[in-house]
Amino acid sequence: MNNRESVLRKVRRLAAASFENAVRLHEDAVLLFERGRIPSSLHTSALCIEEIGKYFMHEDVWWHNRTGSEWSVREIQEFLGSAYSHTAKHGWFAAQVYHHFAPRALVRLLCDGQLERLKQRATYVGLPRRGSHADFRKRIVTPFRASKRLSEELITLVNDFFIELSVGVRKGTYGLDIPEVDGWLATEEFEKHFIDLWPIMRARTRRRVLQLRKHHDMER
Repeated sequence: MNNRESVLRKVRRLAAASFENAVRLHEDAVLLFERGRIPSSLHTSALCIEEIGKYFMHEDVWWHNRTGSEWSVREIQEFLGSAYSHTAKHGWFAAQVYHHFAPRALVRLLCDGQLERLKQRATYVGLPRRGSHADFRKRIVTPFRASKRLSEELITLVNDFFIELSVGVRKGTYGLDIPEVDGWLATEEFEKHFIDLWPIMRARTRRRVLQLRKHHDMER
């Protein structure tokens, strides 16, 4: 096995591990929300979104290099350099939910850097900056002002995403290019887990899921 092929196999493992970690973080965000730990719930939900975005970045590399492209190791490294940017990962997640899962207001929050700022405010006590220094004229920012409504909206967004994607993959309407993740999503247990985990679902998602369920399961 040459070095490029070894790197691509690691990219595939990274993608699968990122998705698995996103599921764990989402479950933790729900538990924190239910216990009234709203700032930590919001922070954790934002991390979950970042891991989903990271998954799709790595999946994109895997797909391109399995459909005719042959990226060098350096090209792969350069492309995945943005996986260390929180806002870039928010953008990759936004690209997946833009047409189906997310209200426009949440898409804007994901795309313009707001979620990163809100995540930081839900984590640290501090003052806004003026240039490179703290601005003592401003009000102290504390995590205790984190929005319960936003935390709930982010959890619902991710949960809707997991449920609709799961049903869509099982029915053959959607498909992921990392086989381990695609196969996991295709199980009825995956869908049921998230229905039980978080009973809130947007009306639009509910209608789409009901339409998807009318189709036969795809043979595997």
